[in-house]
Amino acid sequence: MAYAKFTLSTVTDYAKNIDAIEEFYKSELIFHKLERTPELTLSAVELKGPKKPRATLVIIPGRAEIEHKYAELLYNLKRRSVRVLVLFVRGQGMSTRPIKDSPKCHITRFEDYTEDVAFMLEKLEIRDFVMMGFSMGGLISLDYLKHGPVKPQKLALLAPYLWPAVNVPDALLKLFVGVMGRLPLTKTAYTVHGAEYQKVEFKDNIHSHDPFRYERYHLYYAQHPDLALGGPTYSFVEQTVLKQQALYNSAWDFTTPVLCVCAGDDRVVSTPHCLNFMRKHDHDIVPPQVMTIPGAYHDLLNEADQYRQVALTRALNFLIFGA
Repeated sequence: MAYAKFTLSTVTDYAKNIDAIEEFYKSELIFHKLERTPELTLSAVELKGPKKPRATLVIIPGRAEIEHKYAELLYNLKRRSVRVLVLFVRGQGMSTRPIKDSPKCHITRFEDYTEDVAFMLEKLEIRDFVMMGFSMGGLISLDYLKHGPVKPQKLALLAPYLWPAVNVPDALLKLFVGVMGRLPLTKTAYTVHGAEYQKVEFKDNIHSHDPFRYERYHLYYAQHPDLALGGPTYSFVEQTVLKQQALYNSAWDFTTPVLCVCAGDDRVVSTPHCLNFMRKHDHDIVPPQVMTIPGAYHDLLNEADQYRQVALTRALNFLIFGA
């Protein structure tokens, strides 16, 4: 499967140009701090395009991703006449965390994420744009597509978080997190497997097959421990499950072109649930395009070239470069 209109750097290119990419990240990007309330500041990173860019690309990152993770991709796009904005909702990246001085990934109302995106788009005066969402960013993007005031022209979802990859019946999971997510003593507590950030050795990880990108990503956390986000709280999981169920059960049609790229060996997100969700929209006004990348782990942004190249070139060609 080949997509030739736009190609990305290989991991060899990344290693060769690492110093240039780091300098680019420090000096050529615009870092926005957008005050939503006196207590809440949202972070956005911008790659400035020409006065008349061929497109404006809005990226909604996955859970616990940080601004620096997008340096390689933004570097690849810097001469492509594209304006790119990476928007970080509350608690993610350098945006204000919901629990003060706590690394817990917490939310009490999922719609706050979607409204954060709408707020940032308005503040940055973005009207005509395409959108790409990774993992949790895919769930936020879908909710924004349904409820947002200014719709994207196209939407690409990469390993969207439409259900967790857990060996628990759906009804039982919903019941359990529903109880734990609302009890005063547990709603702000880490889930059973949650904890503060701790690097997993590459050989044991379930996110990427690429040792170089994986180690670079976690090296940055070691150098900037204040950015390391911990695991989710029960309230976070409850809110995401409620949103997943609401979107799945909603009788709404896609009227915007949507591409969904699933990771074939995803152990974070349930690929079968993603595929089932998209099949529900097979007869919509604009049916979604769906592809699965066999063998790929969840983190398609940091995956090995054989998976990353297919996922990102397919998404970017769909959104911007005409394929």
